Amino acid sequence: MRIEELLGREGPLEYEPAVYCKCKKKAPRWISRSIMNPGRRYYACINRRAGGCDFWQWHDEDSTTPFVKQLLIDLRDKVWALAKENAELRDSFADARSGTEQQLVGTLQWTALTTALADKESEVFSLTGKLKKLETQRQLLVVAIIGCMCIVVGMLFT
Repeated sequence: MRIEELLGREGPLEYEPAVYCKCKKKAPRWISRSIMNPGRRYYACINRRAGGCDFWQWHDEDSTTPFVKQLLIDLRDKVWALAKENAELRDSFADARSGTEQQLVGTLQWTALTTALADKESEVFSLTGKLKKLETQRQLLVVAIIGCMCIVVGMLFT
């Protein structure tokens, strides 16, 4: 079921009997939203803004009381204000979502960098241990070479 059917609305061309404009086309029936005639229905040429004819006719007589006219105007203004507020909230929500997504990306990047840093620190710790071991071996090698040289020198003089 369409939303128009649920709300009791019909499309601009869904009415009978048909009313035809000077162009011989079925004229859509619109609802006025003007301050002077809120809620009144009228017919106008479907192509009036694109070179169509100047056909225009009221569908019903103006039987709206001043109270109802003002009520319709107030309701129309409220609907427009709520639509504007809704659009602003949607924009605000989209901005918030974008900010949240950027924060998530930043958090993921931070996590990746933290993990990479931890890996590098582990590698530095491992290399530091190897460096100390090699330094100790180098010192032992120097002592051994000096000891061998002393033995060779001692053998030369004996």
